[in-house]
Amino acid sequence: MIFKRLALVAALLCSHSVLAATPEEVIRAELDKAYPGLPITEIAPAAIDGMYEVALGTGDMLYASKDGKHFVAGNLFEVSDKGFINLTEAKQNKARAQLMASVPKDAAIVFPAEGQRKARLFVFTDVDCGYCRMLHKEIGALNAKGIEVNYLAFPRTGINSPTYDKMVSVWCSDDPQQALTEAKTGAVPASKSCDNAVASDYRLGQRIGVTGTPTLVMEDGRVIPGYMPADELAKAMGL
Repeated sequence: MIFKRLALVAALLCSHSVLAATPEEVIRAELDKAYPGLPITEIAPAAIDGMYEVALGTGDMLYASKDGKHFVAGNLFEVSDKGFINLTEAKQNKARAQLMASVPKDAAIVFPAEGQRKARLFVFTDVDCGYCRMLHKEIGALNAKGIEVNYLAFPRTGINSPTYDKMVSVWCSDDPQQALTEAKTGAVPASKSCDNAVASDYRLGQRIGVTGTPTLVMEDGRVIPGYMPADELAKAMGL
């Protein structure tokens, strides 16, 4: 008899543990069941009652019901006296800002601001990208406006491609600034290898949703996907 009672208690505890699963756990399980390997980084209550925001490792955001059976992909807006506020973008900007703040110094090729630094800009770049080359021609103008430019590698053809090899050579150069400038004129850098950040830069770009170059990321996490002339860029940065 005592064993039957113990078995009953165990069954009740097991049932209770299943019922006590949090909405976050339920949503994660349902999404993973439907799409194994979905890169979920965070699940938290959304601004809409009964909905949860699901942050993905690609920089995208989903909004799921608490049972994980339905979700919406897109931007969530709040209606305020000042107009529409994009809550999704605000959340993504905050996450990107945190990631940019954690970028190691040796991961970027830095073109420092002239005089007092007024702003820091991160640029995911590809040495074979035409618009990246256009932007680099204005590097002096950006620096003169007090903007420090931090170049991060994003070979669009992927890791272990010819462009990737060029960028490794640039990052391993004795003078990375000069090597990058020359590579952006079409010159092929002297082949070099070392411990470098090209692959980790590329993965960081993927994590925040970079799909093309140049992608410009400000310190507050705002993104400009593409080339912008120096004067317009400085204005967008509040300078």
